[in-house]
Amino acid sequence: MIKNWKKNTVYISIMQLTLLVVNFFLITIISREYGAETYGEYASSKSLSVLIGTAAVMSLALVVTKLLAQKNENSKLMFSNSYFLIFRNFLISLVILIPLTSILNRDLSMTFLFLLGFVFNEMIHVALAYFQSRGDFVTSSKQIFLRTILYGLGAWIIVIRGFSVNTLISYQVLMLFLFLLVAHKSIPTKDVLFKIENSKNVKIELQSSGKKMVLTTFSSALISELDIVLLGLFYTGPILGVLAWSRRILEIIFQLLAASLDILFPELSKTREKSEVKQVRSQLKKVFFLSFSVPILFFLLRNIANDVFISLLGSEFSDVSTYTSSILFCLPLMVWSRINIIFSRALNFEINLTKSITIGAILSCISYYLIHNFADNPAVLSIVASQILIALATTISFRKSYV
Repeated sequence: MIKNWKKNTVYISIMQLTLLVVNFFLITIISREYGAETYGEYASSKSLSVLIGTAAVMSLALVVTKLLAQKNENSKLMFSNSYFLIFRNFLISLVILIPLTSILNRDLSMTFLFLLGFVFNEMIHVALAYFQSRGDFVTSSKQIFLRTILYGLGAWIIVIRGFSVNTLISYQVLMLFLFLLVAHKSIPTKDVLFKIENSKNVKIELQSSGKKMVLTTFSSALISELDIVLLGLFYTGPILGVLAWSRRILEIIFQLLAASLDILFPELSKTREKSEVKQVRSQLKKVFFLSFSVPILFFLLRNIANDVFISLLGSEFSDVSTYTSSILFCLPLMVWSRINIIFSRALNFEINLTKSITIGAILSCISYYLIHNFADNPAVLSIVASQILIALATTISFRKSYV
C-alpha cells in the first residue's frame, strides 16, 4: 500500500502544484483588478457555496470510488444514478439558498454560480472514480491538469478585458461542465450504462452510503471553509478581503498536502487489519511533523513576502503577510484533522467523527464571538482557536472509535 501511495503521490503532487499555482494566480488577478472588498465577497460566497454543496452532493464521488474498489455488482449503473441524485439535491438546495445568503449577508448570484460549479465538479469526480478505484491516478490527474490550465488562462483573459466577476465565475462553471462531458466520455463504453429508470436499488445503495460518507466530507469542509464564512459575519469591506486572502493561502497549501493523503482512501477502504492501519498511520505522522516547516519558513521570510504581496496585489493588501505568518501555524492542525477524517471515513466511523466535529464547530463559533469582542488581534486568534478545537475533536473521536 505504501509503495503504491508513494508512486501515485508523484502524479497527484504535480497536478496539485499546478492547481496551487493557477489558484494563486487567479485570486491574485481578481484581487488586483477588482480590489480587496470584491475579493472578500468572492471568497466568502465561495466558502458558503462549498458548505451547501458538500451537503447537497452527499460525497457521491467518494461513495462511487469505494463501491467500485470493492467491485460492486451494480458498478455500471453507478455513474448515471449518481449524476441524477447530485443534480436533484442541487435543485432542493436552491430552496435554502435565498434565505441563507440573506441571513449571512452574502451575494446571491455569486453563491448560486459557485454552487452550480461545485455540483459539476462533483459529477466530474464521479466519472474519474472509475480510474481512481483502479489505482489509476494518472488519467484523472491529466484531465484535472488540463482543466486547471484552461481555467486559469480563460480567467486571465476575462479579467484583463474588464468583464465582471460574475462573468468570470460563469466561465469557470462552463469549463467544469465541459470537462464533465470529457471525464464521462473517458470511461470505456462497456463499463457504463446510462440508465436511471428501474434502478431503485442502486439509488438506495448510493444514498445510504452517501448519507454516511457526507458526514466526514462535510466535516472536512468545515475545517476548510468555516473560518471564511465566520469572518464574513464579523468583517466587511477591504479587511475581509485581506483576511480571506491570508486564510486562502493556508487553504491552498493545505490542499496540496491533503491530496497526497486522499490517495490512501481506496486502499484503506479494503483494509481491516489493525497492524496495517497502524503502520499507515505511523507513516503519516511524518507528514504532520514535516508540515511545521512551512509556517516556520514563511515566518522567517515574512518581510520579503510582504514586499511581494504589495507588488502583486497593491497597497490594500499590505497586511496579508502579517496575518499569514500567524495563520499558517494552523497548517499542521489541519493536516492532522484530515488524517483522522480519512481513517474514520475508510473505517466506517463517520457518525462518531461528525458528532465530535460538530461540537468542535459549535465551540469554534462561540470562540469567534468571544474573541472578537474581548481580545486583541481577534481574527488570527479566532482562526487558530477554531483549528485547535477541531483537531482535538477529530483526534478524540478516532481514539474512542478505533484504539
